Amino acid sequence: MPDFVGTSVKSARGSLDSSTSITVRDAGGDRMVLMESNWKVCTQEPKPGTALNGQPVEFAAVKFDESCP
Repeated sequence: MPDFVGTSVKSARGSLDSSTSITVRDAGGDRMVLMESNWKVCTQEPKPGTALNGQPVEFAAVKFDESCP
């Protein structure tokens, strides 16, 4: 699994296989992540360097003008 922290959610999604199940949540509140290019990855599961063997991926993200909590 690459390190996507600091990159856009859209870029991270595009770097993964299209069959990968990806969940994105708002790390700063309870908003819906609609325009993924406006959101940056704060945390990810699995962690960077982990072998990606078909398991789901979860990103926590905030808008680019916000700081990660």
